[in-house]
Amino acid sequence: MNTPLVSIIVPVYNTEKYICECLHSLIQQSYSHIEIIAVDDGSTDSSLSILNDISEKDNRLKVFSQPNQGVSATRNLALSEATGEYIMFVDADDWIDLSTIKECLQAIGDADVCFFAYIREFPNRSLPKPLFPQTHIFTAEACKQLQRRMIGPTSKELANPGMLDSLGTIWGKLYRKEILNGTEFIDLKVIGTAEDSLYNCNVFRKVQKAVYINKTFYHYRKFNSGAETKKYKPQLSQQWNRLFDYMKATVTDEISQKALHNRIALSIIGLGLNECLSPNTLKKKTDKIAEIINQPHYKEAYQKLDLTYFPIHWKVFFFAAKHNMKRVLILLVLCIKKII
Repeated sequence: MNTPLVSIIVPVYNTEKYICECLHSLIQQSYSHIEIIAVDDGSTDSSLSILNDISEKDNRLKVFSQPNQGVSATRNLALSEATGEYIMFVDADDWIDLSTIKECLQAIGDADVCFFAYIREFPNRSLPKPLFPQTHIFTAEACKQLQRRMIGPTSKELANPGMLDSLGTIWGKLYRKEILNGTEFIDLKVIGTAEDSLYNCNVFRKVQKAVYINKTFYHYRKFNSGAETKKYKPQLSQQWNRLFDYMKATVTDEISQKALHNRIALSIIGLGLNECLSPNTLKKKTDKIAEIINQPHYKEAYQKLDLTYFPIHWKVFFFAAKHNMKRVLILLVLCIKKII
């Protein structure tokens, strides 16, 4: 029986509360021919000590450490050390079902990627997140559509802006290693967020076949948001402009270009919420939002944005953005912030 080596990449930064549960779910996999590449990114808690203790008991865990450089550099280092035929990414505060790798290897066949559903784990509840209604094989042409969806939504996909990056996560996938060759993660200091979606936008340009398993193997911990996500990021608008530039390089046709325009249009949600975290007055926050949506690429995006598919509340929101109604927009953003 063929038993290819699977490399599981785990970036680690100050996750002492969760790393044991994560590693247990990997070490106890029903498929045992694995290596776990854990890279500690300058943790200030006991994460590195925990990793070293576990590696002494199981030599499949290979531990590396570096001064804090961010998750992108961490994953790039891990990729350079991985020797497996297949690659899987798992975040250090998440975990996977014990049959995940075995079932993915059984399903992947000659495909380049196998991906699967996940569960959002909250303190008092678990919410499954299927990506498609059923297990499905994607041909080369269908993989182009997956890549386009990672760039941005079109048509009926606009009905749920919250699904924007659900397909683009780096975790929740088993990759044939050779499909990743030549692709690196871009530093979040450069692009702000969505480094995994950008990575997959590049990878899926090469994917000729993919398999989706409609099982919730991955457990995504939603209550470990940390203080960092609640901090104001004054450079986020400029960083996302660079993100859009990188994504533009992955656009292959007119539909993909439309998808990118829609991503740009939808980004005012995140940018607006970010401005709400700033110490500025309400007037300055309002003016900042107006400054963002008056940039040429935002104007073009809103000019092309089709409001038809949005639910009524999002129609109102994006109508305000489309028509530069900055005061209405800041009030709606404040309402979203209160709800979430």
